[in-house]
Amino acid sequence: MYLRILKLIKPYWAQISVGVVFSFINVLFHSLTLWLSASFITTIFANPEEQVTSPTESLTGTIDLNERLKQLTSEYFFSGSQVDALATLALVILFSYLIKSIAYYGNKLFTGWVQAKVVQDLRLRLYQHFLVQPLSFFQARRSGDLISLAMNDVLRVNQALATTFHPLVIEPLYIVTYLTILFIINWKLTLISILIIPVTSLFITIISKSIRRKVVRVQAQLGEITSRFTELISGIRIIKAFVNEDNEKKRFGGEAQKLFRLMFRQISLQSLSLPVTEMLGVSMAVILLWVGGLQVLEYGTISSSDFLRFIVILFAIYQPIRNLAKVNISIQSGVAAGGRVFKILDIEPAIRDESDSIELKTFEKEVRFDAVSFVYDNSEMQAISNLETSIKKGEVVALVGPSGAGKTTVVDLIPRFHDINSGSISIDGVDIRKLSRASLRHQIGIVSQETILFNDTVFNNIAFGMDSDYEKVAEAARQANAHDFIERLEDGYDTMLGEHGARLSGGQKQRVAIARALLKDPAILILDEATSALDTESEKAVQSAIDTLMTGRTVIVIAHRLSTILNAHKILVMDHGEIVEQGTHEVLSKAGGLYEKLYRLQFATGLEDNIQR
Repeated sequence: MYLRILKLIKPYWAQISVGVVFSFINVLFHSLTLWLSASFITTIFANPEEQVTSPTESLTGTIDLNERLKQLTSEYFFSGSQVDALATLALVILFSYLIKSIAYYGNKLFTGWVQAKVVQDLRLRLYQHFLVQPLSFFQARRSGDLISLAMNDVLRVNQALATTFHPLVIEPLYIVTYLTILFIINWKLTLISILIIPVTSLFITIISKSIRRKVVRVQAQLGEITSRFTELISGIRIIKAFVNEDNEKKRFGGEAQKLFRLMFRQISLQSLSLPVTEMLGVSMAVILLWVGGLQVLEYGTISSSDFLRFIVILFAIYQPIRNLAKVNISIQSGVAAGGRVFKILDIEPAIRDESDSIELKTFEKEVRFDAVSFVYDNSEMQAISNLETSIKKGEVVALVGPSGAGKTTVVDLIPRFHDINSGSISIDGVDIRKLSRASLRHQIGIVSQETILFNDTVFNNIAFGMDSDYEKVAEAARQANAHDFIERLEDGYDTMLGEHGARLSGGQKQRVAIARALLKDPAILILDEATSALDTESEKAVQSAIDTLMTGRTVIVIAHRLSTILNAHKILVMDHGEIVEQGTHEVLSKAGGLYEKLYRLQFATGLEDNIQR
């Protein structure tokens, strides 16, 4: 999984290459500083006659590499008096750290830019992925989980890249460089020192698996917490109205306590990894001090200067090993979070255009349903069953029926918010699955009971998805009876509406939505109980706008207002996903079926009032 995360940086290989070059420079000059520091101790404080020695030869007659390097160091950096050597060393170390610092900054700059771009790319991919998913994708998942995924999990991936990419490049370079120097000094002691690697690796592997499991649970619980906050903000009116604050506190407190326990377990494991790794390293270092010290004092198989240099480099190597242990913790967090992100990204859109999809230019004849059946995901009950009907161009068709009868499902199938399981829906004789979704939806306008407005200006909400100018937007608003109240807003059409259009009343929101539909000028109009949630005064203004919107269009309306039913060319009466009756109001109201029952229960008084008016 981490390799898959690292593949995200592939488009930025040029910047990464520059960063790696800076890493090499960093390691080279840091290693030079360490070597010179050890040489300084052995040279400055040694007897003058011991400062420069001829390189020794091995049994094969070749010059020992360690001795050759010591001789070159003495000749180039420590020639002359001890005071001269001290001055030279000070200047060389200052220069080395200057170059090292510049290289470090360069590496951080280039790799940091890549990390930020990768996170941007990942969030953009998620956003685009959400946009192409059907409604069923969102209905099967809580909005809080998806928000947590896009924010918390992507942030974890970002942290993993930010804290691991640089160390994963530079720390192995340090380790390889230091090991090379150690082998040059004394290969036997070096072999003993690297025995810690498999022991440490085994420990890190065990800890890593446990940390990854904990991170997955923490991220899932963070999604739960985010969902709770989302529900609090969206449902605060109901919570207060039912005086349910105490229960909500207890409910959230339980989830917060669960998150605390999971996070504490994760922290305890992460905290254990570093000291154990460090203790293993120190234990090995102590063993080497003992073994190497005996070789210096008892056996004379290694010089004191070489042993001192060996110890300095050896202790230096444990810092990058320790850093890699820290990196592993971040990697596990990133892998767990990345797993959740890629699991969503790997979901193929259930609804997509065919390769040879047709563009729907105009709507000319009819919308036809032929034996249409549909079942929602994770449900065994059919929402629509064997539905047969047709809607001619220019007709007003009303859908009525009890709650849960499938009315909204029917209108959601036409723009392919869901795809049917069997049968076909066709427009002008062409199955809508053969049409491109964009061209299909361009022909359809929707005004629903739940008005969706965005935290943007009035102008942009009306012109949403369309390239339009002020005059066209204002004309659409006039036709929707919205222009006057918009002009009275603080900044007119440039007024920010707030989240979900919070600055407007329910009737005002609906008229803005109607203006949006008028501007789109769709051939097919879907009205999903567009006035059912309004008071009488607001309903009159909105209904007037709807009457204007319906003129000259094919209209499918989920009926609430009586006048819409009375004027409909056809009424489809639905129950349990089936059309049980169809006809005009005059015919159905006398048929003695479900429509007459609904009419008497819900519409009779309103109809009499409507007739009297």
